[in-house]
Amino acid sequence: MAEHDDWTAADDASLRAALSSLRADVEAAPLPDVRFVKARGMARRRRRFLTVGAAAAAALVVAGTVGYTQLGGDPVLKPVPADRSGTTTAAPSPTTTSSLDQPGALPLLQEWTKALDLKGTARLTPVKPFEAVECLDAEPGTKVQQEGITLDAGGPSGGQVLFRLGKGTDPQTAASGVANDVSDCQVGPDFRITALDDTNAGSFYSYRAGAAGTGWLMVIQGPHDVAVLQITDPTPTTSQFTVAQVTALGEIAKERLARYGTGATSPTPTSTTSPSGPKAADEDMTVTGPGPVPSSRLFVAATQWASPGLTGGARTSDGPGALEGSTAVVSCETDQQQSAIGGQVGVVSIRTGTGTTGYLGRQRVQLDDATDTTVREAYVSARLAEAKSLYAKGCDGANYTVRSTPGPTDGTFRLDTVFTDGSPTLSEWVGVTSQRTPGAVSTVVITRASHPDQGFAELDRLLALARQK
Repeated sequence: MAEHDDWTAADDASLRAALSSLRADVEAAPLPDVRFVKARGMARRRRRFLTVGAAAAAALVVAGTVGYTQLGGDPVLKPVPADRSGTTTAAPSPTTTSSLDQPGALPLLQEWTKALDLKGTARLTPVKPFEAVECLDAEPGTKVQQEGITLDAGGPSGGQVLFRLGKGTDPQTAASGVANDVSDCQVGPDFRITALDDTNAGSFYSYRAGAAGTGWLMVIQGPHDVAVLQITDPTPTTSQFTVAQVTALGEIAKERLARYGTGATSPTPTSTTSPSGPKAADEDMTVTGPGPVPSSRLFVAATQWASPGLTGGARTSDGPGALEGSTAVVSCETDQQQSAIGGQVGVVSIRTGTGTTGYLGRQRVQLDDATDTTVREAYVSARLAEAKSLYAKGCDGANYTVRSTPGPTDGTFRLDTVFTDGSPTLSEWVGVTSQRTPGAVSTVVITRASHPDQGFAELDRLLALARQK
């Protein structure tokens, strides 16, 4: 081979710098601990988890070798858009609508990413053909969905599997059987599993696997399904994920099984489909106000108020309400101010349970039933403008001040009532929107939320349902 006379010391230094950088990249993504690989091999000869460990190990190998393949001129693979139908998905951009409005019986990639605060590009990959699940002596039903979660940079990973229960199978009994198998699981000498207190979402477990790291397992019960979720974490001794983060993911899984699982208990929707979420359902409810009141078909179904963020998973229903007869539903509104507004008006009050202390929100519908289209449009515009102006500026009372904070979407606000005597501040989330029915305007008010930090997200979800009416 002929020698190149034009090779210089500068070229040599440039090549050395490139190779040093490549070495640093490879060392930043080490292969798994050999004891972890051995433990996984022993486990596969007995029982199988969610196949997450193998996927995580593969991701680390890819991360460690990608630099070498680039030297050969191979193209760099780009993450594909988020889509459950693809073989690999990348996290989508956040939107102002609730992710729970997107169909799916198991948590979506963006929900894993947000709940666990995952950094970097995360991927959700369907597992097909389905693989056996470690730690289960017997599967509770038919496996209908299995997915793995990985990060391009390696590190934490996860997985989820959905079992559809057979006809006549009691879901609580099936979930308890899975939980018993998980609690008795043993996949190596350094493996220790600990049951956490049962939550509203299901049975939760943390585990340690010695130098291999830590992890979490969740058994979630649906109306006719059981889901098992797993999080693996290479961090030894103490997981980088908190109980609160894991519980948040489990609550999302619980809500999704209720909404989209087999035999979901939500009422059958009869109206048209929203392009960004589920259909709004119709439900007979008590509408209060001066007669004639608008039809209950113009209101968000009481059962659709329920969610982990708003009610902690508790069911919701309509009730007579403490404000029966009044059409003022938001702080700074008065009966006198409302009485000056024409058209039909009605209020539905929402609660958990049957007592007077369970109320958590209200919806008011104002309707101009004029036959002239221009008149109805002017009515809606006037209602929206006056409501936004009133809620934006707040108000003062004899012993309190209502302070307004605008929400992330147009027409939404948080109103905090601060008392001069030092009593606890009361917060309510309020939003106003036009509806599909000509001449109809909805005002939705949340007065109590299980997770106040999700108040605006829950408000947006309810307003999206109201717009379909």
